[in-house]
Amino acid sequence: MAVPNAVKIFLNAHSCEDIIKDFFVGDVELLTNVCKDVVLITQKVMELDENSSAEFLKKADDRHVVALLLLLSLFMQYTSIVNRLVHKISVALRLDLSNYDDVFLTEYAKALDIPLDFSERCFLETMYIVVKNRRQSVVKTCYNYRLTINDYLKVAKPLLTEESWKIISFPMLKGYVYMDNRVKVSRLLSEYLKYLLVSKLHQLSSQCTVLTSNKDFMQVLEDFKKIMRVDKVAHFSELKKSSIVSVTTSVRSLKEVFENMKNVDELYNASKSLFPPCISSIVESLMRSENTSHHQRFALATFLINLDIPQNLIIDLFKRSPDFNERITRYQIEHLQGLKGSKKRYLTYNCDTMKALNMCKAECGIRNPLQYPYKVASKNKVF
Repeated sequence: MAVPNAVKIFLNAHSCEDIIKDFFVGDVELLTNVCKDVVLITQKVMELDENSSAEFLKKADDRHVVALLLLLSLFMQYTSIVNRLVHKISVALRLDLSNYDDVFLTEYAKALDIPLDFSERCFLETMYIVVKNRRQSVVKTCYNYRLTINDYLKVAKPLLTEESWKIISFPMLKGYVYMDNRVKVSRLLSEYLKYLLVSKLHQLSSQCTVLTSNKDFMQVLEDFKKIMRVDKVAHFSELKKSSIVSVTTSVRSLKEVFENMKNVDELYNASKSLFPPCISSIVESLMRSENTSHHQRFALATFLINLDIPQNLIIDLFKRSPDFNERITRYQIEHLQGLKGSKKRYLTYNCDTMKALNMCKAECGIRNPLQYPYKVASKNKVF
């Protein structure tokens, strides 16, 4: 029970000192030695895909998980890397939770102030008729879990961009939202706990001075920094603070803007002035290594494809997604480009569809997001 137990105690700790006291008997030297193992564990986790890294993390003990989280709290300026590793911890958490029985899952949730109810008898039961080969059969679904609507909206907030997690996708009765299996509940809890973990890491980021004053620990910190390859990742905070030059005033055409882009940082900067708010917000989420829904990824990918952004640059942007898989991403991009599958080149959603999907961020006076860059360019008289 390493990952669930470690995460629970870590979240309930009030300070960095509390965590060191609870897990390392207040001994910074002991923590430093554990962190040396964590450097090797992190290297392995970063090399593995999502499921393999989750299985690997499940084998780590409480101290290793907590030490990893403490180290991450000292690197919060590297948002994309931290979010990616926290995501892998949350996947391990989800797999771990799904292996425990319903009573443990409910008690674990309540220990974290998530008022999840469970009953062996159905809180709610639904029935529908299935017709197969002219024969009818009745399928029953038993809903053993429930949350109040307000609590569901709070806990499911990180997932609400996905259609299957919108509140209308679940039965509701007498102020409750009902769920029917442990796998869904485990996903719900792990995603919410991921959100809580990031918040806790931000809280601790300025508290652990007792660690940064220790010479041996600082050497471990340098080793951890090398493993995380932070020297190859731009600070997202610095990118936000940097002045964003209006690229449309220094080139003759949009085509030149996109052809001359060299990396994701330039794409991000250009998105601030050339992309509509609905698309630039998705770019911003990816830059933070936050989860994005299927519809958000489709909208962004087709938008970039139809602006003739190079494929390798699109893939580099999606690399910041915490659940990135290069093989799958490359295939999906090539499919949307019309190079694979149906050989059909896809357009991005029009504005009416973006509004229906709750992805519209502002009234831009256009019918399709793809019109926005040309509207900006025309306004700046670059043609």
